[in-house]
Amino acid sequence: MDLPNYHADCDANYLRLCKLMPELASNHSWRYRMPECTLEVSVVERSRYTTEVSLLACSGSEGAKQWLTPPPITVRLYHDARMAEVVSVDGQGPVGGDGLNFRYPNPAMHNEDERQQVNRYLSEWLAHCLANGRAEAEIQLGGQRF
Repeated sequence: MDLPNYHADCDANYLRLCKLMPELASNHSWRYRMPECTLEVSVVERSRYTTEVSLLACSGSEGAKQWLTPPPITVRLYHDARMAEVVSVDGQGPVGGDGLNFRYPNPAMHNEDERQQVNRYLSEWLAHCLANGRAEAEIQLGGQRF
C-alpha cells in the first residue's frame, strides 16, 4: 500500500465531507441533487472522536436503478486526525485485506490494494458531488415549508 497517497486521500475525503455536511454536530442528514442522481448523506453513529456516515445515491426515476449508480458507502470520520476512511461498500466490510498475511485468492476476493482503491473512488465521487451537486434544503417561512 502506498501509505502517503492513502493518507492524502483520507485527508481530502475528510475535507470534502465537511463541505458536504455543514453543521455536522447538529444536523443528521443532507441531500444533493446531481444530473444523474440524488445523493443522500446521513449520520449512522456519533461518538466523541468519530462520526460514521452513509452515502446513498438514488437514481432519478423511482424504482429504476441506473447501471452507473454508485453503491452505498459507509465512511468513518476521525475528527482528531481529520481523516475519513471507507469502512464498507454495498454493505460489505471491512474493506480490503489485513495487509499482513495477504493471499489471493481469498474467501472475500479482496485485492491487496482494495482499501486504497475504494478511498480513491470516494475521493473522486465526492469531488464530483462538490462540482455538480446542488443542496436540497427545506425552508420554513411563516409556518409553511418549501
